[in-house]
Amino acid sequence: MRHLLDDQGNPRARSAWLEWAPVIVALLHAATLFDVGPVDDDYIVYRYARHWVEGLGPVFNPGEVPVGGVTSPGWFLLAALGLWGGASPAVWTPLVGASSFALLVFVVGRWARARDRSRFAELAPWAVAVSPAVAWHAVAGLGTMPLAAAIALGFHRWARWAAGEAQGVALPGLAFAVACTLRVEALVPWAACVVAMRPARRLGVTEVWWMASPLLALLVLSGLRWEWFGSLTPHALGLKALPLAVELEYGARYLVRSLSEGGLSLMLLLAVLVPRTDQEGRAISLAALGSLVAVLGVGGDWMVYSRFLVPFVGVGAVGAVGMVAGLGRGRLRVLPAAGAAVLVVALPGAGLVARPQAVFEQRFFEHHWLRMGAAFGDLAPAGSAVGVSPIGAFGWASRLPVVDILGLTHGAFLQQPPDLGGVKVKGHHRHDGSWVLDQAPDYLILGNGVIQPQTGTLDANPWEADILADPRFHRMYRPLSLVLEEGGRESVVPYFARAGVRAVR
Repeated sequence: MRHLLDDQGNPRARSAWLEWAPVIVALLHAATLFDVGPVDDDYIVYRYARHWVEGLGPVFNPGEVPVGGVTSPGWFLLAALGLWGGASPAVWTPLVGASSFALLVFVVGRWARARDRSRFAELAPWAVAVSPAVAWHAVAGLGTMPLAAAIALGFHRWARWAAGEAQGVALPGLAFAVACTLRVEALVPWAACVVAMRPARRLGVTEVWWMASPLLALLVLSGLRWEWFGSLTPHALGLKALPLAVELEYGARYLVRSLSEGGLSLMLLLAVLVPRTDQEGRAISLAALGSLVAVLGVGGDWMVYSRFLVPFVGVGAVGAVGMVAGLGRGRLRVLPAAGAAVLVVALPGAGLVARPQAVFEQRFFEHHWLRMGAAFGDLAPAGSAVGVSPIGAFGWASRLPVVDILGLTHGAFLQQPPDLGGVKVKGHHRHDGSWVLDQAPDYLILGNGVIQPQTGTLDANPWEADILADPRFHRMYRPLSLVLEEGGRESVVPYFARAGVRAVR
């Protein structure tokens, strides 16, 4: 690896702590959030994986027609591996995420130093290590952090191969292949590498195969998805799809919101402006632009801390620092200092403002749903079906059949028009209360099973309004409540029991 240069362009010594300090900070940063994850959607993956490990098939409810409610096959396999080894999601998810976070910071440091031999290269790993958005998703699950680490590793090693500094393209090809098993968005930086970075010689057949390995991985996964679910694409793509104009509106809001949650969108925008004086610069700029366009086009998601931007944080950090370093070689040397302050202080600082509320809500809701699910699993008659919106933690803890009010694990809502007027939460626009009542679940939990502390009332979610409006609901169900012990205090869970079904006490 090339040495860093001083202001006169001469090699200068670099202490080992410069390389390892941000890695250690990343691990400590993830540890401060260890009990925050996993998020509810991660428990959906774990319920699928548990049933698969138990020989019941890749299904959310055993005995039902399999529907591909998992968008990350690679994470599904990692979840299954953890379950096979006896690990709990609350331990396995943060461990894998924190380890991937450390690897990501290490690779970003190596990548930035190899690309830019100035003192500004040291900013890149620190910008990632102190980012609250990245640390949050290190423990949240869903494969976001292994994906980010795989993309950074693939991009860095691809660049070294294209520049003639490393032998072979097998490692970057495999890294991008792993990334593509986690999320198909990994094709964006991979395509940027293919288009913009190649050695100045004729490629061999083996090299071409390794370069194409991400496409081969996706081909294999598509075959498995077809075999299991009868579909080539994830179920969520069709369920959550909205008209393009609406997607762009949601996407624009998502990118703007990112500015107050750690500024990953701004970091990627700075990376778009990185000097394009070499192949790697052009590839970084193209990948950063492609990632912003991709997130804009799909409208982002509902989760806090910019989950759809986190996989590209390595590209963003290295590109943004490269842009700052490029300014530093000009006459206006105050600009790099300002850029460094934005990258390392202002952006993470903005994200830290949102952290206390985000941590409180995550701990409250996930722990509440887990206890709620455990209580229903212990107290409800065996095999009782429960209709609920937050199906992950509840379904994991209860092991009961779940009627999914949001349609993530069944295909009944795919043809439903999106409710753009009543629902404002991305990914929650398709619902059908009539279908839910047709399933006649033994119990219904509305409003996420939470009594609003300000009013002392149950507020149903907007996508549950058609359940309440159906005359059958008031005829078939009676309101009840269950008292749970949560953290030394009592918590009331409002629910509805179908006529003739005993109360959960």
